[in-house]
Amino acid sequence: MVTYGEADGKLICRFEGRMDTANSTKIENDVFDNVLRKRLPTVFDLKDVTFVSSAFYRICIKAARATKEMKLTIVNAPQFVKEGFKITALDKIMDIQ
Repeated sequence: MVTYGEADGKLICRFEGRMDTANSTKIENDVFDNVLRKRLPTVFDLKDVTFVSSAFYRICIKAARATKEMKLTIVNAPQFVKEGFKITALDKIMDIQ
């Protein structure tokens, strides 16, 4: 569901599969703990994500707030995810690429 790495001074969180409510709830604390512990600019790579629920967007909001000075970047998001960020105005608090 999520793996972590570091590159170029950034925390990279790679998500895969369905980020539905059940899966998002399982990983939420782990993701948030990694973001807080590393204290690095953070990148969420969504290349292999096939579905997102509001619970996943909540993870993104928590991470964006935690990395406010350092910025949360979303990369490789499928079009349906980008549209969700735009509809909810989350693209205003995150860098969606």
